[in-house]
Amino acid sequence: MADVILDNIGLVVALPFIIAPLVWLAGRISRALVPVVALLAPLSVLAAGVSAVLKTGSFEGYTGVYLTPPVAEGSFRWLLGTEQAITMGWTIDGLTAIMLVVVGLVASMVVIFSIGYMAEDSGYSRYFALLALFTGSMTVLVVADGLVGLFVGWELVGACSYLLIGFWYTKPAAAAAAIKAFITTRVGDVGLLLGIGVLWQTVGRLSYTDVFAAVESMSPAMITLVALLLFVGAMGKSAQFPLHIWLPEAMEGPTPVSALIHAATMVAAGVFLVARVWPLFEASADARLVVLIVGAFTALAAATIALAQTDIKKVLAYSTISQLGFMFAALGAGAWVAAVFHLATHAGFKALLFLGSGSVIHGTGTQDMREMGGLRKQMPVTAGTWIVGSLALAGVPLFSGFFSKDEIIHGVLVASPIAGAALVFASLLTAFYIARATRMTFFGEYRGTHHPHEGGWSMKLPLLVLAVPAAFAGFAGERIAELLGEHAEALDPTTAAISIAVALAGVALGWYVYRDGAVAESDMEARFPRMWPTLRAAYRFDPAVTAVVVRPTLAASSWLYESIDRGVIDPLAEGVGGIARRVGSGVARVQYGDAQWYVSLIGAGVVLVLAIAVVDWATLWQRILTIVGVG
Repeated sequence: MADVILDNIGLVVALPFIIAPLVWLAGRISRALVPVVALLAPLSVLAAGVSAVLKTGSFEGYTGVYLTPPVAEGSFRWLLGTEQAITMGWTIDGLTAIMLVVVGLVASMVVIFSIGYMAEDSGYSRYFALLALFTGSMTVLVVADGLVGLFVGWELVGACSYLLIGFWYTKPAAAAAAIKAFITTRVGDVGLLLGIGVLWQTVGRLSYTDVFAAVESMSPAMITLVALLLFVGAMGKSAQFPLHIWLPEAMEGPTPVSALIHAATMVAAGVFLVARVWPLFEASADARLVVLIVGAFTALAAATIALAQTDIKKVLAYSTISQLGFMFAALGAGAWVAAVFHLATHAGFKALLFLGSGSVIHGTGTQDMREMGGLRKQMPVTAGTWIVGSLALAGVPLFSGFFSKDEIIHGVLVASPIAGAALVFASLLTAFYIARATRMTFFGEYRGTHHPHEGGWSMKLPLLVLAVPAAFAGFAGERIAELLGEHAEALDPTTAAISIAVALAGVALGWYVYRDGAVAESDMEARFPRMWPTLRAAYRFDPAVTAVVVRPTLAASSWLYESIDRGVIDPLAEGVGGIARRVGSGVARVQYGDAQWYVSLIGAGVVLVLAIAVVDWATLWQRILTIVGVG
């Protein structure tokens, strides 16, 4: 069965794009058919990922450019140029297999969860069609055999993100958030496109095989330039400072979308990109240093912001930014296997937490944790699975996040003790803020006005399924390392002891400080009257960007519009049009419907043509000059 799926991987990639319009058609027939048809897309991707994992074997003695020997590959001509064709294709190796499993599993659970969450929405068919389209786009991104295919998938997932963030487009906040996300990520995409252009100019081809083969012949400065340009694209997609500002606003979209796109898959595309082109980063210590600094700073800064958020989705949004920072710090430190390992475990427990928040929002009608409390009694499945996801995020021993985060901290501490210390402190804050969110939401007394209730089985089943990888995926570290062509390293006792101490201390501190729930939040605001509002406002970075970037850009655009567009270009264009109108008006005056006048003009024209054709104009001109005494 695995061979059949992998032999037809092109169909697997195309299937979600075929399913997307079929979902819309299914909605015309029966609303119940919509999620059934939509579910085929992620299930096909998951089947391909599992098949690839099963088929990816030993890498001993393998010398190819991919991490492990590809189990499926192919290509086709896409654009024909004057000198050579641009090709697109697919290659399934260990890294691709991991990503396909992540995309397929999370997307499948999100589709099932959405059956209950979006049941009453008027855009039901459109929503599921977009989920199928996103699944296909993400598949194109991860299976591409070169930067051309990756860029196509990259832009498609960006478009799907825009459409799903602004899914409720009649809501001004959602429309504004979609535009903000689209523009901010496009800034990063400019860097990615420039990097691809430089590689095209330098190498002449854009397949990974050709690019990696050319690394040895490229100058160190050129390698660093290309790596940094590609990293700018990764920063935008994975919401790293200073291009992080779009992700918290993306929470305006439906919560299942946040679980799929903005926690587990699309935002991890930047990490995947750096891991995919690792030979470029491996050859540039300067580029890795930049990645390390940006990742460590983002991990710590976002963790501090998450401390003070009262919107449950905003807590998870800043948590996602922080955890992505951990992954980039690992990449910068050279611990790229640990980064991919954490990508996989994070996808499981963060998708679980986002869907858990969706269940809470669905059951209480609010996103404000100050209006929650005591929900473990009315929502036991949500509470139980949330706690599993929280323990994994906090890095509590034996849960998945402990193993992957421990590897990251160890790798970063070895490469840079300062950056490692920043990640250790960020881990302490992580355990604190997730304990805070758990206590305010599920413990104490209920403080809301709605009647809280658990969702149906379509919402509970995905939570139970995702709780399994959240709890146990850490034990798959050795297999993940094998899929990446590496051998798993043993757990470092010192780093493990630090991680355990930090996780338990953070959880205990958060649990103790927020023992009174929302009252404790008021106490924190009173105790830290300047710091707490600053953290809640995300250091007021958005207003600063508006003042420094947005307003000057708008002012410059307005000036260019009035001075150049309206003052120069429009008069030129309108002047040419005015001349044409005046000439036309003049010519129109000789056409007033008199047949005799038309015959006279025709006759005069015939005489003129004959004169031009018959008369020897050179001889005539010479005679005229002789007569006037000039010739």
